[in-house]
Amino acid sequence: MAILGLALTSGSVQLAWHDEQNLKEQVILLEVGQTHATLLISLIKEFLPRPPKLVATTTGPGSFTSIRIQLATAIGLKIGYGAKLFCPNTLDLLEASFEGAIPAIDSFRGDYFTKIDNATTYITPEEIDSLKVQGKKFCGDVGQKPENIASLLIGYYFKHPDPELLTAPEPYYVRTPEYKTRANYQG
Repeated sequence: MAILGLALTSGSVQLAWHDEQNLKEQVILLEVGQTHATLLISLIKEFLPRPPKLVATTTGPGSFTSIRIQLATAIGLKIGYGAKLFCPNTLDLLEASFEGAIPAIDSFRGDYFTKIDNATTYITPEEIDSLKVQGKKFCGDVGQKPENIASLLIGYYFKHPDPELLTAPEPYYVRTPEYKTRANYQG
């Protein structure tokens, strides 16, 4: 099956392609003044050897704008090529890809989105340091860093027990986008 994986991070566009004969990857670091939105479609057009049958991307958590751009792009590719979607959340993807490590994604608001003991939450850098002292390992923006999230998506698709469950391109929130900092949380 021809699969396109795509992921956007705060400073890069990550692509991966898999079919019966090939696995190819590309990571483009954004230069000053470049944006994901201006780069992504032209990169995909140059990258694809043929139309994909499946488009894989994450639903977050992560950068509010990046998640929306990659989900909108995946939906457009689904419509344009008649492709299926595979859309896991980033924490589950990292947890499955770095066995035994706690996934942690920088929220850019002074804490990290994590998944610990099957519970999704957010923790401070001090809490991460405390867990490291206890011997816990991390992956994502802390600890082991993936070289290409798009490639991890393709691997996760093949090892997921039921990838048909992950076809909804809806943003995955740990907290709402208007949330400012943990200090002002009234919950």
